[in-house]
Amino acid sequence: MARRLAPVLMVQGATSGAGKSLLVTALARWFARRGVRVAPFKAQNMSNHARVAAGGEMGSAQYLQALAAGITPEVRMNPVLLKPEAETKSQVVVLGQADPELSRAPWSERKPRLWPVVRESLRALREEYELVIAEGAGSPAEVNLRPGDIVNMAVAREAGAAVLLVADIDRGGAFAHLWGTWGLLAAEERALVRGFVLNKFRGDAALLAPAPGLLERWTGVPTLGVLPYLRHRLPDEDAPLLGTAASGSGPRVAIVAYPYASNLDEFWPLAELARVELVRDPVALADAELVVLPGSKHTAASAEWLEASGMARALSEYAASGRPLLGVCGGLQLLGRAVHNPEGVEGAARGLGLLELETTMDPAKTVRRSRGRFAGLEGYWAPLDGLEVTGYEIHHGNSRAGGETREVMAGGRAFAQGNVLGVYLHGLFEDPAVQRALFGRRAAGLEREFDRLADALEEHLEMERIEKMAFSHRKPAGRAGPVAPPDSPRLPRLVLYLGGARAGKSAAALARAWALGGEAVSFIATATAGDEEMAARVAAHRAERPAAWETIEEPRDAAAALGRAKHDVALLDCLTLLVSNLLLAGGEVAVREGVEALLAAWRRSGKTLIVVSNEVGMGIVPENALARRYRDLLGWANRTVAEAADEVVLVVAGRQLFLE
Repeated sequence: MARRLAPVLMVQGATSGAGKSLLVTALARWFARRGVRVAPFKAQNMSNHARVAAGGEMGSAQYLQALAAGITPEVRMNPVLLKPEAETKSQVVVLGQADPELSRAPWSERKPRLWPVVRESLRALREEYELVIAEGAGSPAEVNLRPGDIVNMAVAREAGAAVLLVADIDRGGAFAHLWGTWGLLAAEERALVRGFVLNKFRGDAALLAPAPGLLERWTGVPTLGVLPYLRHRLPDEDAPLLGTAASGSGPRVAIVAYPYASNLDEFWPLAELARVELVRDPVALADAELVVLPGSKHTAASAEWLEASGMARALSEYAASGRPLLGVCGGLQLLGRAVHNPEGVEGAARGLGLLELETTMDPAKTVRRSRGRFAGLEGYWAPLDGLEVTGYEIHHGNSRAGGETREVMAGGRAFAQGNVLGVYLHGLFEDPAVQRALFGRRAAGLEREFDRLADALEEHLEMERIEKMAFSHRKPAGRAGPVAPPDSPRLPRLVLYLGGARAGKSAAALARAWALGGEAVSFIATATAGDEEMAARVAAHRAERPAAWETIEEPRDAAAALGRAKHDVALLDCLTLLVSNLLLAGGEVAVREGVEALLAAWRRSGKTLIVVSNEVGMGIVPENALARRYRDLLGWANRTVAEAADEVVLVVAGRQLFLE
């Protein structure tokens, strides 16, 4: 007996930076506090901020969301992680492990290999937990990205998820963002959107009326709350919450934000323990009391930037003043003399020479939780001497010390020379023992922030409605069930669009075909241009289709046309004319054989087939025998295709009704 799968509540954004990650984190804690075993999920994340969890590395946002849910983070919660290395290049991490082959492959070739991993990871979490809260990426309305989607509506359709669409009202234009996003979705995707959330609002929410009511009238989707601009100390995925200028109390800490800086989220405790800022101007080092070189996803590119920006000279002058300087992972490598790259991993680089280190890049990536004890530290770093610390490692390459530089943690995990310290361990400042040793106190930690976020949801959102929405197993109004992406193992599938003349059935079918196949669709046209008016209609329909679609003109042998179709998604428009053409050419037998042959060809093909047809039999009885015979045969054809179909959609006056 198949195991029942947990429901999925999904948060998607009208724009990037709308607050999806924060909302998922808050929801995870809110449901966890109510005793629900909840897991976060993001099919694909793009970030250089990663953590080491069970199975390898995963996005920091999903790692924190798992902590908010009170569970152990694991890579299935973020099965695909893209780590940018250049403007048009990213390292692809699949289930925690870097995949060099996929990293080199064009994006268009990745989906067939990644979607099964995403689908299986989601299914496994749904089998093991009571609720999965999924996060989208960017916006689901990027129609140019829809064919390759594995993170937004592809996930929502797969799970039949209840979708919350969130907008950043602080940017302005939030209602346009919500309405426009909803409007650009396919009809079955709109039906999944169950609520809007306005985020980052400053002011009196009562002043927003009548906009939320109008938006619900236009879309049928309610606004379920307005979240204020929440001040918190959780690390942000895209711009870790460190601010752009030092604030608070404690020593002034400057973190150098070079290109491809990674794992900046690990420094979140400094926002409480020190006056911390991200810096790019060398002048900003003048009054710093501690400078940190963070990790880097591309050490060579960061080294070039340090030299070109004047930061390299400023760092040398800073270190010569005797003030403390820390390099973490890629920052450690930059502190050394040189980075060698014999196997073409990232690129060779000349370092700052502040530590006498030689680093050699290795294609094998070190990804592990790590523990070690400092030995031989002095000066500013002396309070750490003898301290056992925990953290995690994510790096290519290994470093070797020479001259006066000493290895201060076994296994080549840390090196020091006077006031300059380099460590391969991420998460040093997250260790309470390190916090007490360097700052005399420890940060309050993440738990308080998780609870504050959950409290904010309780106060500002209609959480009772959201809870009911999350656990409702009713099919969303207007659809027949989750729709699988075209390369899903659920194929083949058959969808029938019915409607009267000019009802909008062809337009709806075109939109559905684009949603499933993008530019990879085969269009089977059964119309023949018998007169000028019909020729104009055919030309108009052709102009509505994407130019990249394959067009097969076949008035009678639809089965053969489907066999010739080169794409996995095919659209036949229309069954009405196919039946007419077959009736005139060979009578009733030809119609029945042609329709049965089409269905047999579809079953053999493994393709997705979308069929458009006219609904008949609802008007007056035709006055002549041929018309009555045609009506009966088309009714039979519609019923026969409908019996085989996964979905039947009746289009009336442009509105779609999904029939059970």
